[in-house]
Amino acid sequence: MNQPSNHWPQLAIAIIPFQEYGETFPIAEALKKGTLFPALYQPYEPGKGGTIYDKQIQ
Repeated sequence: MNQPSNHWPQLAIAIIPFQEYGETFPIAEALKKGTLFPALYQPYEPGKGGTIYDKQIQ
């Protein structure tokens, strides 16, 4: 685009909910798991399938 950045069309709006600060992992465990918050921890388990948002093809 050869337009100044203030004339670019708006492509998307990011809506990010606030993180409720609640229970946390101990620091050493959080570093191993990659998150401080247990509610965000979702380990990858091969063969188990996806989350409820993923649709499995049968």
